[in-house]
Amino acid sequence: MEDRDIVVGVDGTGDCDAALTWAADEAALTGARLVVVHAWETRERAFAPYARPRRKLLGAGEQAQAVLERALLRVRAAHPDLEVAGRAVRGRPEAVLRHEARGAALLVLGSAAHQAGDGRLGAVLLACLRWPPCPVTVVGAAQPVARRPFAAVAAASH
Repeated sequence: MEDRDIVVGVDGTGDCDAALTWAADEAALTGARLVVVHAWETRERAFAPYARPRRKLLGAGEQAQAVLERALLRVRAAHPDLEVAGRAVRGRPEAVLRHEARGAALLVLGSAAHQAGDGRLGAVLLACLRWPPCPVTVVGAAQPVARRPFAAVAAASH
């Protein structure tokens, strides 16, 4: 990862769509490269051996690639001149995102805490905030888009 990269985690939800939009806008404003990351695990690990589904599900790798491709299409439609890279990486999302963002200018994550009503943050977000690989921005689905670029805010705070 380069120190000018903005890394955004996506999982196909509305909260991550908001984070993707924010990160793409930020990358366009600052001239950064956007790296879109989707982490995935195999479905079999989520089931007890006796509870695995009998029918063949679409493979987790294919689903991950589909989520990533949809995200990349959205970014390229909104910012055709933006340098964008995509990565679908097998592994636990919190570990993958921390690894992929190591040395980046910024890690952008979505949050559904406002929808839950109790303000609790998810495990992935908490892990990335507890052990940040770089500066982290959290974007809620209802967050306004208009703002100063992160680079200007970071420079003003020093």
